Amino acid sequence: MTTKTGRILIVDDEPEDVATIERAGSALSLEVATLDHTKAFERLVTEWTPDIVVLDIGIPDRDGYTLLGVLGTLKFAGDVIIISGVSQQDLDTAAHAGRLRGLNIIGTARKPVAYDAIHGVIARAEAAD
Repeated sequence: MTTKTGRILIVDDEPEDVATIERAGSALSLEVATLDHTKAFERLVTEWTPDIVVLDIGIPDRDGYTLLGVLGTLKFAGDVIIISGVSQQDLDTAAHAGRLRGLNIIGTARKPVAYDAIHGVIARAEAAD
């Protein structure tokens, strides 16, 4: 029997992408929590303490850059993966913004999220821990 070794928080409002990332996290024996809004974001990050946050920078109710700022303010020590349907250049800009806030950005992914790509990024993060 496999035991859960870590936690991943997925913040995205698109069910198909959430399902793909959730499947990848579960395949790696991670405990998964999802948010399709950001109202409980701070509470989950501080109380549930995920090891990895997968963050859609285009989530409608609060700008993803703002959430990167929240993670920086909270001194989030885990890994962050940024996802969005924007161009790779925009994803790279978001990753740079996260790094400037002291975050450990381990990767980006364009939507729709491909299972193999997101599984690979999460697996590398788990292997490094």
